[in-house]
Amino acid sequence: MDQAIPVPRVRKYQLPEGTHPTQEFDMHPPQDPTPSNPYLNPVMLGQDHLEKIFHAALADLGCAVELGTELVSFTQSDDHVEAKLLVKGMDPNAEGVEEVASFEYMVGADGARGVVRKQLGLAFIGETREIENFVVGDIRVEGLSDKYWHIWGDATSIMLSLRGTEEPNLFNFVIAGKNINHADLANDEIQLRKVFAESTGNREDLKFGECPWISYYTPNIRIVDKFGIDRVLIVGDSAHVHSPTGGQGMNTGIQDSFNLAWKLALVIKKFAPPSLLDTYTEERHPVVTEMLNQTTKILNTTFKEGEEQPWDANSSLLQLGVNYRWSSIVFDERQIMEAWHKADEDEFMAEYERTTDINVQDYDIDELDSYGNLLDGRLCAGDRAPDASGLVDRSVSSLFRTTYDLFRIFGSHYHTVLIFSELADPQPVLKLLKIYPPGTVRSVIVTPRGRSIPDPVAASADLVLEDGDGHAYCAYIPGKTCGIVAVRPDGIIGAIIADRRRLHKYFLAIFAGETRKVKTNPPVAPH
Repeated sequence: MDQAIPVPRVRKYQLPEGTHPTQEFDMHPPQDPTPSNPYLNPVMLGQDHLEKIFHAALADLGCAVELGTELVSFTQSDDHVEAKLLVKGMDPNAEGVEEVASFEYMVGADGARGVVRKQLGLAFIGETREIENFVVGDIRVEGLSDKYWHIWGDATSIMLSLRGTEEPNLFNFVIAGKNINHADLANDEIQLRKVFAESTGNREDLKFGECPWISYYTPNIRIVDKFGIDRVLIVGDSAHVHSPTGGQGMNTGIQDSFNLAWKLALVIKKFAPPSLLDTYTEERHPVVTEMLNQTTKILNTTFKEGEEQPWDANSSLLQLGVNYRWSSIVFDERQIMEAWHKADEDEFMAEYERTTDINVQDYDIDELDSYGNLLDGRLCAGDRAPDASGLVDRSVSSLFRTTYDLFRIFGSHYHTVLIFSELADPQPVLKLLKIYPPGTVRSVIVTPRGRSIPDPVAASADLVLEDGDGHAYCAYIPGKTCGIVAVRPDGIIGAIIADRRRLHKYFLAIFAGETRKVKTNPPVAPH
């Protein structure tokens, strides 16, 4: 976050002069943070900078990234994956040395042209566009403010976009339109500079310098039929590719990885059965399919003559509404309570009973609303867990009354069980949590302002927090029906329940594979 920059304000210029702004607006109008959503404004960070951050984080964990190592092929058996590698190091012209390495599981993050998806034989469903092509890259520019996102023309003929980056005077560019030969332009820097000059009105106040990188981009709109087979799984561009319109790519790939990582960790540690990995496709496939739909709609509008350009991004593109409400491993007891008004409880529970009978591809993307386009503001299991600030540490062992927010308490390698003491008795819940694998579940008692917990009970919890400003109770239990909320390691609400019996049922789905049956409709391809 410290290295990223806000999304610049957009300026569109009148041609042929190219100096007078005809429009100025925010692609994402700034919003004030709220206790539940402290990060409402998108930021931008170059992939090269993000890569350095990842490498540094891995180094802190004792993991060195082996640059110059190529995956040639792999084979998998019942208990491991054997990978054939070609190690060239930092010399791209070296012949390389072949190595064979063995792993329990392998995750392919080698992009759309990589080896893993192709060798797995996964179907890559979708289309390749031949008209809506782009030339993209970075260029150094003098005389142009990096506080704005500058746009000349439109993509129905020729459009040039120049956006400032984290580095002074370095601009990211996009050239799009039907009136240029994109492939030739990407390989002819002299012609490229000519397009820069002509597209900006041949302004004498602008000086175009070095281009650190240039690429020719053809939109592919594709997704695999499933996100892995047995011990080999795929994430990011290995599993799906899409138009850059909408700015969804980096976040979507990271969400894939986060959804998979905690599940894979439990399986490798033998804390969960391999069947837990089936929920990776079950949860992510509908989300990515909807992402392809949304970005493709923007692409179509961008290149369609007579259509108003889609510069105003809709709020769902912030991805705060992305959810897994349909998942076989989320449990919302309020569904049961609501069913009491419609049917006999025994009949409903028989319908809702957890089994392993689920087809992860049986879904209707519009019905699932995986991007949260139709959300009514009600928090459900499967939703992103909201933040809450102003939580005061009242733990028995706490010497200082430290103030927390929930995002500082949630962890990437354990579940966090929030026990709202006004609605749920903490003692039996805390007793239950002790039976699960060590280090996998953390307990947090949340009390209303001015309420206390007996010391023996408080001592059994990992943390006791007083909801001094009422934000946690407001965000999580506004209806005051269910007082236990389990938050997964990926920040998704796994369960909203009223008692320990159903909390145990939720954790059986995670640790024992007792998932529930999900009734859904036939799948639809991205459109």
